[in-house]
Amino acid sequence: MSSETPIKNVTLVGASGNLGRVLLSHLLKTNLHITILQRASSKSTYPSHPNLTITTVPSWSVPEVTLALRDQHAVIAAFPLRDLPAHLTLATAAWASGTVTRFIPADYGSVDARSKRAQDLVPLFGKKVQVRETLEMLSEVSGGRLSWTSLVNGHFFDWGLTNGFLHFYPFEQPPRAHILGSGNEKSSQATLGQVSKAVVSILTGDAGHLEKTRNKVLMLQSFLVSQNEVVHVLEKVTGNKYERQGEGAGEAIEDLVFALGVVEGDWTNQPEYAMGLLGLEEEDLEAVVRKALEESEEGRKLLAGSGNYL
Repeated sequence: MSSETPIKNVTLVGASGNLGRVLLSHLLKTNLHITILQRASSKSTYPSHPNLTITTVPSWSVPEVTLALRDQHAVIAAFPLRDLPAHLTLATAAWASGTVTRFIPADYGSVDARSKRAQDLVPLFGKKVQVRETLEMLSEVSGGRLSWTSLVNGHFFDWGLTNGFLHFYPFEQPPRAHILGSGNEKSSQATLGQVSKAVVSILTGDAGHLEKTRNKVLMLQSFLVSQNEVVHVLEKVTGNKYERQGEGAGEAIEDLVFALGVVEGDWTNQPEYAMGLLGLEEEDLEAVVRKALEESEEGRKLLAGSGNYL
């Protein structure tokens, strides 16, 4: 049975992380009341805000987390899925709270975790499936009170552009890019801000919108782009010529995740593609690249040297 009611109180777990920080910023611009849930060992601090509460649990156990989630309506997991039991504890506590109606797991996939190839190559995707299956079971045993929405967004583009994850190296001399295959294969990728907008869209919707997003995998993007297109924009905004080095998929987990995101990462023709449903618009690639470079002193120097930093 579905009984969607508007969401008011939201718990965010992982607020100090790469995605969590951006999520928190977007959530605090809404009328939602946000609670950051953290362990007693956490040293993270946050600025004061009238709609923000910090709750600390002495231990990450189902009883303690359940107590912390009483009177909450939604839970967002934004911490890494390396620790699967911690995520299953959070999901179980959301069900046991009796008040949580929507759970957004730490999916945020570079590919859809349901992909058999992805699960075979990268254990992380198997963990994501376990969380989804647990949420499906908990939704059923709650009589439909607890629901979930998984977001699949491709690689975190702005985060991965300058740290090597996306195999671009703008701060080396000369700058270079590792190109997989021809470099013309396009994949869906999203900024941390775009993912945050999707979360806000889900949680601030009316009952009808909540119904349309319940118990679903939703795909989104900032743009559908190839590696060669990104290199072209990097060269344009920095004025530096890139060395393009061909490569196959490496054996490191990060390399496999990257490669899968390139090979299996075009959402635009998938039935779960939900840009319209989420009210999202694509972003401008050049503007995103410039903004990502502006986040670091090295990047600002690159832009200043090209005359593209104002």
